[in-house]
Amino acid sequence: MRPSRPNPYAPLQYGALERITENVYLFRNIVNSSIVIGDKGVAVIDTQVNRRMGFRVLEAVRTITDKPILYTVNTHYHWDHTNGNIVFHDVGATVISRDMTKNFMVSRAPRQKAFLQSRGFELGEDPYLPDETFQSETELNLGNQSLHLIHLGAAETDDAVAVRIPKEHCIVSGDTIMTGSFPIFGQPVMNEGLMANHDWINTIRELRTYQPDHVLPGHGPLAHDAEIDLLLRIEEYFLTEVRKRVDEGMELNELLVDLENHLPDWITQIAEVWGTPRYAALRVYRGLIDMPEPGWQHFKPSVVPTADPSEVEEKSSNLDSFEGYRQAAEELGEGGDIGLMLAVLRDATRQFPENPAAWTELAKSLNQESRVVSSVLEKGDFFSDARIAIQTALELDPEYAPALLLLGQTLITIAYRNGDDPAAGLAYIHRALNLPLTDIQLAQAYFSIGLANRTNGAEPEAKAAFARAIEANPKFMPAQMANMV
Repeated sequence: MRPSRPNPYAPLQYGALERITENVYLFRNIVNSSIVIGDKGVAVIDTQVNRRMGFRVLEAVRTITDKPILYTVNTHYHWDHTNGNIVFHDVGATVISRDMTKNFMVSRAPRQKAFLQSRGFELGEDPYLPDETFQSETELNLGNQSLHLIHLGAAETDDAVAVRIPKEHCIVSGDTIMTGSFPIFGQPVMNEGLMANHDWINTIRELRTYQPDHVLPGHGPLAHDAEIDLLLRIEEYFLTEVRKRVDEGMELNELLVDLENHLPDWITQIAEVWGTPRYAALRVYRGLIDMPEPGWQHFKPSVVPTADPSEVEEKSSNLDSFEGYRQAAEELGEGGDIGLMLAVLRDATRQFPENPAAWTELAKSLNQESRVVSSVLEKGDFFSDARIAIQTALELDPEYAPALLLLGQTLITIAYRNGDDPAAGLAYIHRALNLPLTDIQLAQAYFSIGLANRTNGAEPEAKAAFARAIEANPKFMPAQMANMV
C-alpha cells in the first residue's frame, strides 16, 4: 500500500530549531540560520530568506534564552542569508560582515535581483546593510564564548566567511558547505562560484584543517565527513566533465545535452531543491569560456517543454477562435503532451494578441506545469514566462478578473511556501472581488484568502475563508483539501 501524499495546503512549519551543543543551535529552513549563546548574549548567523522568516528566527531564539542579541553575522552577500538583517538590527544587534560583503550587497544587488526576479522571487526591500565590517578576520566575544570570523577563500561567492566557535568545536560554513540536496554552485549571472581554479575545493579543505566536530551548513542538515566528501565529489565530477567537453570543442547546448544524458546514478539520485546538474554545468562552463560581458551567462536553455512547429501548425490550422485553442490545449494537457499544449496556447496569443483571456490561459498553464521540475530555480523558467503573460493580460485590461485572481493566487502561493508576507497577493484578490465573478472564481478568491491567513498563522480566519470557498463552489477541491486539516 502506497503512503498517502501530504496535503499540499496544510499548515506549514516554517523552520525548526535543532540543538547542536549546549550553546549552539541550527534553525533549519530552506536556508539555515545559526544561533550561538554566550554568558553575555547571543549571535545570530545569517538572517533568512525574508523578513517574516527573520522574525521566526527571533521567536525561536526567545524560546531558548532571554539574553540580548548582540551580533548578527552575514556569511556572504546573497539575499537569502541577509533579508532578515533589519529584524535583528531593530532589537539592538550589531550587523557584521566582511567589507567585501557589504560592498557586494550594493554593487551586485541589481544583477542578483534581476536574476532572482526572473526565477519568480518577490524580494521586497533591499536587505539592511551591515553596521560594521572587517577585512579578512575578526573576533567577537559573547561572554566566555568567542566567535572567529574568517575568510578561508572563495566558495559559492568570493566573500565567503566561516564562523569558528572554538569552545563548541563547531564551524558555521555559510554556503561553502551545502547538504541534503544537489548544491547550487553559484548563480550563472556572476563570475564566481565553482570555477576551474578549484578555489572552492581548496576552501573546503582549509575549513577541514580545523577539525570541527560539527559543520553548520548554509543549506541542509548538519554536515560531517560523509556530507563534505559528497560535496567535494560532486564538484570534482563537474569540473572534470565540463572541461573535457569544452576541450572537445562542444558548444554549450550540445555540451549540456551530452552531459545530462551521461550522468551517473549517484548524481541523478540526489534530490533537487535549488541546484541542478544543468546549473552546475552552466556555472563551470561560464568559468572556462570568455563571455562578451564579464560575469553574465547569456544562454540559459529553458526547461519549459516545447513542440515541433509542424505539429503546432497541424493542431491549430483549423482553429478560428480562442475558445477552440483553449479546448485543443486542454485535450493535449489531459493526454500528457505538455510541450504541444503550451505551444498551442502560445500560438493563441499570436492569433489573438488583444485578448487578455489568451494570455491568462497561457500563464495559468505555465504555473500549473511548473510541477514537472523539482528545482526552485528551474521552476523559474515557467514562472518567468507566466509573469510576462499575466502582465500582458493586465496591460490589455487592468480590471480583467481572471488575471487579477491568477496573479493574486500566484503571489499568495509563493508567500505560503516561503513563509513570507502574503499582503501583495491579497491586494489583487480583493481587487478581483470587487468585480463580477463566477462561482468557481469566487471559490478561487476565498481559497486564496484562506491560504494567506494560514500563512500568517491565523487558522480560524483561514478555516472561515475555506468554508466560504466551498459554499461558493462545493466541488472546488483545493478548498476541500485545505479545510480537512
